[in-house]
Amino acid sequence: MSSQPPTGPPSGPVPRPSGPAPGPPPRSGSGAPRGGRPRKRTLIAAGAAAAVLALIVVLVVSLGGGDDDGGGSAASPAPTDTKAAEAAAHAVATRVALAPPDWGSGFTEHKPYEVDPAPESLVRENCEFASRPSRIGTLASLQRNVTETASGIAGTSEVKVFADEATAKQYLADARDNIHRCPDQFRGKERWNGVREATPPQLPGFDELVAEEGRQVVSANGAKVNDLYVIATGRDGRNILSAYVVGKADLDAQIQKYATDSLQKMRQRLEQQPEAAAGR
Repeated sequence: MSSQPPTGPPSGPVPRPSGPAPGPPPRSGSGAPRGGRPRKRTLIAAGAAAAVLALIVVLVVSLGGGDDDGGGSAASPAPTDTKAAEAAAHAVATRVALAPPDWGSGFTEHKPYEVDPAPESLVRENCEFASRPSRIGTLASLQRNVTETASGIAGTSEVKVFADEATAKQYLADARDNIHRCPDQFRGKERWNGVREATPPQLPGFDELVAEEGRQVVSANGAKVNDLYVIATGRDGRNILSAYVVGKADLDAQIQKYATDSLQKMRQRLEQQPEAAAGR
């Protein structure tokens, strides 16, 4: 899949990793992460250690830093005031991500309600669905999870703000690569079948739109289920907005509508944010 499943019925809790997921890395290519940082060598002589450290600093500044299992190519150099840029991006994400009333009547918060920062998704060569920390150039990555008690439909709205448009484009390319990597995917006991790229909703204001569909056939506790999920994702400049909705397969029409309406509402909110407009 190209996004983390929402919490609660029917998918189960979203893991919040403290580091890169274990196992083999993704295949090489445009969607594969670059190598990690070289390990520091321990030197006995203090003078030699200082010299090596100085050289590493020069190389990091020259090359734009390493990438701890983040996908795609490295981002452009960070703004001079990184903390201010991150604060502005987080303010955008906080205001754009949807709260339960935004989804409609009957939706409530589901724990964990907010995942901040939200990890990136990864589909390995063996078709395992996993997570990894955000790539270099990610200024904000916020996810909010909701559920509708009556229908059992669960939803996630996610907002990612990147330092530049190139990094946002690469993120979306990597997400599309995840969709096409394996039609059948797993994570622990969970199983998804028929993962495919679908026709995205026709919504104005986006530079790119991607949609994904599939079925969850085994839940996190090992029970057999027949649930449909839809992920609608759009890129507007350096901002990525995503709506993930999952529920019983016979609720197909409702699931599709929730995904489209939620993505559209986030786009409308983004347009109202002065920080987002300034960063385009």
